[in-house]
Amino acid sequence: MGTVINGGAFNVPAALGNKVIRPYSDFLLHGVGTGDGIPLLPEPAYAFTANKMRTAPLWGLRTRNRPMHDGLSFTKQEAIQRHAGQARAVTARFNGLDAGQQRQLLQFLDSL
Repeated sequence: MGTVINGGAFNVPAALGNKVIRPYSDFLLHGVGTGDGIPLLPEPAYAFTANKMRTAPLWGLRTRNRPMHDGLSFTKQEAIQRHAGQARAVTARFNGLDAGQQRQLLQFLDSL
């Protein structure tokens, strides 16, 4: 027996339950300057989401040949540089790292 979720619509098998995962994401909506202009829901109340993106998990990043949601970045470095808006400070922190530290960070991302 597992854990019933979604109002009983799905049973999570015991073999999958109580597992710790580290997706490296907060799964929140952020304005990072690369939104697609499409609200998450068509109702006017959700218009504010049009230029926000839900943070995708970084796990498996090493297997993606285009690391950004819109497919317009070909390298992790290019994807980092394209982050603006709420991510501007994080981009600046990456840019403040020396070449060796940047390389270590990129190696870590390749380990996910």
